[in-house]
Amino acid sequence: MACNLHDRILGALIGAGAGDAMGAATEARTTEQIIEYFGDLVTDFETPPPDTFGAGNKPGQFTDDFSSAFFLAKSIVDNQGVVDQQAVKKALIRWSEHPQFFDRFAGPTTRLAIRRFKGEEIRETKGVQLVARQATNGSAMRISPIGLLNPGNLDQTIADAITVTMITHDNYLAISGACAVACAVSRAVLEDADVYNVLQAALYGATEGERLGLEVARDVAGPSVVRRLELAIEIGLGHGTPEEKMREIGDRVGTGLHISEAVPAAVGLFAANGGDALGSVIGAVNVGYDTDTVATMTGAIAGALKGAAAFPEHFLPTMEAANGLDISGLAREITAIAGERLKGGR
Repeated sequence: MACNLHDRILGALIGAGAGDAMGAATEARTTEQIIEYFGDLVTDFETPPPDTFGAGNKPGQFTDDFSSAFFLAKSIVDNQGVVDQQAVKKALIRWSEHPQFFDRFAGPTTRLAIRRFKGEEIRETKGVQLVARQATNGSAMRISPIGLLNPGNLDQTIADAITVTMITHDNYLAISGACAVACAVSRAVLEDADVYNVLQAALYGATEGERLGLEVARDVAGPSVVRRLELAIEIGLGHGTPEEKMREIGDRVGTGLHISEAVPAAVGLFAANGGDALGSVIGAVNVGYDTDTVATMTGAIAGALKGAAAFPEHFLPTMEAANGLDISGLAREITAIAGERLKGGR
C-alpha cells in the first residue's frame, strides 16, 4: 500500500521512538548478553534491566534520544518551520526541564552546551574546550525532524542540520554524521523512495556535511563518517541473513558513542534489512552497545520509508501513554509545513 507524506512522517516518529524505547532495554549489552537476559532477540518493548542506564523506565518510555528529537521538532514547528539558533536553544532548554529524559540520560557535550544557554558561566579550560569538540552521536540522534521538514530538499536539509549540530557539537565529524541521517530521512519520505536512493542520500549528506563542516566547524580526531558509512552499506547490501549482517556491522563498523560508529551502523542496519521498518529497528536494538541511539536513527529512516502501518498497532499508543507526549499531533504539525514546502519546491 502506498504511503502519503503524513504516513511517512508519522512512521519516522514511531520508528525513532520505538528504537529508543526498545533500545533502552538492551543498551550496553552484547548481542549474546541480550539473548541471555531476555531469552531471545528483543522484538517489542521491555522493562530495562536494573543494570542499564534505562533502569526505572517503563516499557515504551524514551531516553534522551527520541525525547530530544521530539522537543527539537516541536520548537521548530512553533517557529513556523524556521531552523535558527534561537529555536534550537529553546528546544534544548525545554527538554532539559524534563528530568525523566534529561537528568538521567543527557551526554556531556549536550549538557555543557545547555548550561551555557541557561546563562551559567563556564570557566574555560583545555578540558572544557575538548569536550565541546567531541565527535559523539548526540546531535545525530535528534536530527531526523530536520529531514522530515525538508522532504527531498537535501541541500536545505544539510544547511539546517549544520545549524542544529553546531549548537552543541562544533566539529566536522558530528556534522557529517548528522547530515547523513537527516538526508536519508529527507529522501525516504518521498513517494518514489527506495532503499537505494535513501542510501545514496545518506552518502551525499555525509560527504557534503564533511566538506562543509571542515569550512565552518572545528577539526576533530576520529575516523571518517563517510568511509565507515561506505563499509556499513557494503556489509548491509552484501550476502547473509539480516542477523548475520547485524553481527558483522557490530564487529567491523562498531555501534558506540563515536559518530563514525553510530551513524554508519544505523544506516548499514537499514540496508541489511532491505529497508523493512520493524526488522531494521529490531536489528539495531539487538546489535549491542549504544543500541537506543543507533535504533533511534535506524527507526527514523526505515519508518520514513515504510510509513506508520509498518509497525505494530500498539507501538504508538504505548509510547504516547508512557511518555506523555503527543506524537500524533506532532506528525500532523510537521506534515503541514513539509507539505507546503513540497508543493512549493523548497
